[in-house]
Amino acid sequence: MYPPDDSPCWTGDWTAATPMVDLWAHSAVIRTVAALPNLHAWRLGDDKGSRRSVLWCARQAQQEAAVSGSTHDGVAVLTQTAPPPSIPLGDVDGEGELLGVPVLRGSSSMTDGLLSALATGLSRAAADAIGDAVGRTRTSPSSGDGRQPPEGPPPFRSPDAGVRRWVGGMVQLPGSWMPELAILPNSRRDVDDPGTRWDTESMAFAVRHSVHSADTRFASDVLAPHVTALMLDHVPADAAVTVAGDAIHVWWEYTAESCTAASKVARTVDVARRIRDALPTFVLADYPDHSHRVEERLAERAAQAAAYRASRATGEHSDPTLQRIYDTAQAEYEASRTLD
Repeated sequence: MYPPDDSPCWTGDWTAATPMVDLWAHSAVIRTVAALPNLHAWRLGDDKGSRRSVLWCARQAQQEAAVSGSTHDGVAVLTQTAPPPSIPLGDVDGEGELLGVPVLRGSSSMTDGLLSALATGLSRAAADAIGDAVGRTRTSPSSGDGRQPPEGPPPFRSPDAGVRRWVGGMVQLPGSWMPELAILPNSRRDVDDPGTRWDTESMAFAVRHSVHSADTRFASDVLAPHVTALMLDHVPADAAVTVAGDAIHVWWEYTAESCTAASKVARTVDVARRIRDALPTFVLADYPDHSHRVEERLAERAAQAAAYRASRATGEHSDPTLQRIYDTAQAEYEASRTLD
């Protein structure tokens, strides 16, 4: 699978995520970006800043053995926020742009979903080939003279005015559901938004990052000395680390300057995995995922409905009053038929 463009930061072998992992990534992005403090510049000053669209989602090809169904061992995502798009009315042929990304007028999210569903039944190589073909068609459409778009990713292109993009690596925390926690780089802090007060043994970490969480104890437990040391050594200086629900998201703003570091995206996914593996086990145990209870209640109600349907019989009711009414009506009906 081709990366979004030919920037050095995308160096590596990427494979398309499965539809279930892609769906998880969309929801995880919204959850983890919502962990930002309300006034932070990356949130654009309001709740709308957490509603980001995922333009590209993939995993490293060497992680093939770790992927099964809806599970994974880390994905890379390219996201963006933008003003409301100017969508033309009626049927328009030719090329256009949606949220600053070149597209064909005939493309739609319904088409994307159909292609994803069809690709799940194919081999990985065939699914990647379809994904690359669709991506090249939309990002590098034919010039109109019959020439096919070139093989490989398109060149880097700055987004339109008002559009901001971010790149991140995300991993899942199976069996856990964490409160919101944001660890933000002070180098990218454009407004005065004091961080959460908590004690740290690392002055270097306190100078480089600001911590934001409604639960100070949770922030202190997560940022154990070995975790802060890991972040200082491996998290890019311009990157944020946000935790929410079952996701850890390490991400940074995608600009012409930040995309020049070779293999930066792959290293971002790797550091997200390292942070997940370094989290204290008691923290994971303190915040278990209770979503299975919802599934259990739904299964119980479904079983009760099935049992009720199986117990129903024509002319029979457990309520004696209703049964007597039915029997009287049935007798009158039979008598009327006899008279006729």
